Amino acid sequence: MGRQAAQTTYDVIIVGARIAGSTLAALLGDAGYRVLVLDRAAFPSSTLSTHFFRGAGMGAVLERLDILPEVLRLDAPPLVREYRYVPTSMVPSIGPPQAPGDLGYCLSVRREPLDALLVQRAQRAPGVTFRERTRVTKLLWFEGRVCGVEMATPEGPVSAQARVVVGADGRHSFVARAVGASSEEEEAPLRALYYCYVRNFASPDALPPAGPEFSLLDDEVAYVFPSDAGVTCVAISIHREAFATFRRSVTTSFRERLSRHGALASRFAAAEPVSAVLGSGPEPNYVRVPAGPGWALVGDAGLHQDPWSGQGMDMAGTHAIFLAEALDGWLSGRTFEVEALATYHQRRNRHALDTYRQTVRFGRDLRQAQ
Repeated sequence: MGRQAAQTTYDVIIVGARIAGSTLAALLGDAGYRVLVLDRAAFPSSTLSTHFFRGAGMGAVLERLDILPEVLRLDAPPLVREYRYVPTSMVPSIGPPQAPGDLGYCLSVRREPLDALLVQRAQRAPGVTFRERTRVTKLLWFEGRVCGVEMATPEGPVSAQARVVVGADGRHSFVARAVGASSEEEEAPLRALYYCYVRNFASPDALPPAGPEFSLLDDEVAYVFPSDAGVTCVAISIHREAFATFRRSVTTSFRERLSRHGALASRFAAAEPVSAVLGSGPEPNYVRVPAGPGWALVGDAGLHQDPWSGQGMDMAGTHAIFLAEALDGWLSGRTFEVEALATYHQRRNRHALDTYRQTVRFGRDLRQAQ
């Protein structure tokens, strides 16, 4: 998948082609800019994610990109309600979906098909060139500003120039390190999150799947996300202090902990596993300065919070829209670069900081939320 980059000068180079990167590329390409998108991976491919998102967040982004019908054809059920269990409860409280927006529901779509659709959407935009299996090895600088990249491609080393280089390259962002992006807020790693996929996971009310389930037990939360293609994502978030024991035998520990969540245990045991247990240990929380001369950060490259609150995809897509609008204002000549990037910074923080701080605060001990 991907077209060769015949030219070497672009308006924007985007490092990372998943949610934030492909969304940004599609919007800028639609606006008529020359965009080069790079990713180390080939597509379709998966990435660690429990992939739950809200109608007002990533759902609205998919509508704006006009690919929501394609996503729904992946057979992900609209999540029009949610089920919550408090400790020892076998009967859930049933509530409305979280932040459904105009869409009216939430979704859970595995990243392999979702990211592939987003990459395809970006490639359909005029002026967008995509290179997969490509790793950025160096940023190019001129008079104190980033002006391009050097990259390792399957055909050999290549360089390209641009008016701005965007890091959409995740938690361990090369771009963020290379520009020395400073942190506005930081918090030590808090929790680990693990998940697996199953089929035939019975819904709590004997109806077709229509909502996620959340089971709180001590400083732990288990999740059930009815997802695309008839699979269900079952996940658990544990505190970092429990991780050392958990990691000794991830599969056994995962099953043992799920068995403690009485409302989920028998249904999980009866379901058909279709994947290994996936996930990662605790990762740092941070809010980075997201822009500077010739560069910007979006998605997890600029802001990462513990995944227990499930905000990452919504923020990645929404912040990509903010950045696309800021860059369009500058590249079109309607505003200056400093003003455009300052506006992006302000919009991102207004949108994200309260949620980030709440995620960090409750993530220290989920019993606060019970």
